Amino acid sequence: MALFGGPKKDVEHGLRPGFRDMRWGDLPKKNMTVLDDTGDDRFCLIDGDDLTFGGATVDRIVYKYWQGRLAEVLVEIPPPAADGLFRSLVADWGKPERPNAFIDDYFWKNRKLGVEETVAAYSKNPGTKAATLTISSGYIQKKRLLVPQAVAPPKP
Repeated sequence: MALFGGPKKDVEHGLRPGFRDMRWGDLPKKNMTVLDDTGDDRFCLIDGDDLTFGGATVDRIVYKYWQGRLAEVLVEIPPPAADGLFRSLVADWGKPERPNAFIDDYFWKNRKLGVEETVAAYSKNPGTKAATLTISSGYIQKKRLLVPQAVAPPKP
């Protein structure tokens, strides 16, 4: 027990940097299939990926690489699994922020800074009841804002 403030908390509980065995900034794995490549952004699937997450079977897990480095993971969740997976996230990551009580969008952020900063967004479609979970590197999100985007030259 700590001298002040009660028992020491588990520092690894909650939203962790990266996804599964991958860390933000990792290079693509050899067993990945490219879905789309837009230059800076590459969207990939892992061949034979484990499509379970949070105790639920999900439809698809898409890995997004920015400038060749892991920046974001998108988990597509079918309607029957959406509520159970959300409850699992709350149990593991804690109570999320919900900016609008009328919209099923929830947000988590870990307390780390720099390359380990991680943010997550869970959004449930009111029509289909399917959901998406986006887990991303806060550091890479900020870095993207600093990189100038290619702009078409003005027309004469």
